[in-house]
Amino acid sequence: MEVTVIGTGRMGSALVKRLAKQGFDVYAWNRTRDKLRDLPAKAIDDISQARGGITFIFVSDDEALNAVKGVGGDVIVLSGTYSISAVTALNVRFTGMGKGLLAAPVVGGPGDVENGTAVYLVGGPETTYQRVKEVFDKLGIVIRLPTAESAMALKLAYNAFLIGTMALLGEYIVLGRTYGGVDDDTLRVLLTKTVFRDVAEKYLDRMLKPKSPPSFTLALAAKDVHYAVKAAGDAKSPLVVSSAVKSLYELLATLGFGNEDYVRAGLLELIGGLKEK
Repeated sequence: MEVTVIGTGRMGSALVKRLAKQGFDVYAWNRTRDKLRDLPAKAIDDISQARGGITFIFVSDDEALNAVKGVGGDVIVLSGTYSISAVTALNVRFTGMGKGLLAAPVVGGPGDVENGTAVYLVGGPETTYQRVKEVFDKLGIVIRLPTAESAMALKLAYNAFLIGTMALLGEYIVLGRTYGGVDDDTLRVLLTKTVFRDVAEKYLDRMLKPKSPPSFTLALAAKDVHYAVKAAGDAKSPLVVSSAVKSLYELLATLGFGNEDYVRAGLLELIGGLKEK
């Protein structure tokens, strides 16, 4: 089957590589053509040239998603993280054109996508899913949801939970460091002896000792929490804690931390005024 990927940032590029490894004939488009360089895909000049049965859209936000017009392909898959209202609008547009639409936001980073360990929250009609199931069978773990909106809602809920956890992890470090005798090793030991062991092992060093460029920036995290809070508000189910996290991350972005890793994202400096140890 021919597969097209629209948007080849870190996640889209990883998806291209995974698809190519699994033997699919991959086409790709990106607004910045340099990001297609060295990818195992055939570059297309316009999104209308998307080929074959399935087109993955992996652009960054609602604005970029709404700019995707005239896209080719029989089944359109929304794999970025978008607002519920944007998904609904796209669903109406594409199904009105006779195309199938699925939302399949990804839980996991670029490495998970490339290695086939990412989780895909696939929402939409079963008849549409069955048309492209052979592709998803080779991508990673699939959790099926009944509608595109429910899949995106679950992704927004997950991201809000994860991003809020990172904010609280920053505060944990700040308060622990505030009183003498609580060093970073002690902070780590406590977490590894509790239900937060996996959080400590995956994120503590990433927060305390950043070593590589971010795979997910604070600006994108702020966007996702904004969409989550808006979705809940539209359904008259306000998210009090996530609203506070949203305000924090939007403030951090305004202060210039938008391009940093969302895990660190200036939390230690802003909340505690601490210097790197």
